[in-house]
Amino acid sequence: MTLQAISKGFEYYKKFGLNFTIKILPLIFLFGFLASIGSSSSLSDGISNFDIFLLLINNFLISPLLTIIAIFIANDLIENNNRDVLVYYAISWQFLLKVLILSLISTLCIGIGLLLFVVPGILIAGLLIFVNYFAILENKTVLDSLNLSWEKSKLNFFQCILMAGFFWFITILTITILSAISGSYEEINQISQTYTIISSCLAIYIQVCLISFPILVFYKNQSLDEIKDSI
Repeated sequence: MTLQAISKGFEYYKKFGLNFTIKILPLIFLFGFLASIGSSSSLSDGISNFDIFLLLINNFLISPLLTIIAIFIANDLIENNNRDVLVYYAISWQFLLKVLILSLISTLCIGIGLLLFVVPGILIAGLLIFVNYFAILENKTVLDSLNLSWEKSKLNFFQCILMAGFFWFITILTITILSAISGSYEEINQISQTYTIISSCLAIYIQVCLISFPILVFYKNQSLDEIKDSI
């Protein structure tokens, strides 16, 4: 099931990837630009209040908006629903607080789990893998999203763990490769602003593609299986 969802997700990306990328490109670039400004100034002068401000903007505003808009766009592309791109940017604000709260809860729970010998963190990641989809696509409350994700993931718990593991493996691999390239410079100051922007954009873009295609397909397949079981 997990491999099928990953394969189907990449098929959808191959079909809709260009359209999807064009629509989310402004937010991707904004995220990368803000991240590059913060990292460049902190490397040269240490972390300042301005760096902290940019970090908060990126993680508590841009990142949640990007998640919401990307899931909406990918879902509409898969279901052949055509909406103007401005509609996604307009409606995403009403989901911002929910997704932000869910992100904080998920990050906290997974982080605590990882501190407890890694395995609990992976298990929690599997249980919470669907929270954003319930909050965004089905407009559920924070508590309902957590509860529904918990219940849905328990039906195919091992598959959910595999999908969560796939997401984190690709994410960590991407960051490791980009960090290795940065580490090839003899001096930190030699790292260009352009490279920092591109690497930040690429890192967040890969994460967004994973949640918008393979994991979204996995979520939709779970829903279809539940419908079949109820007939």
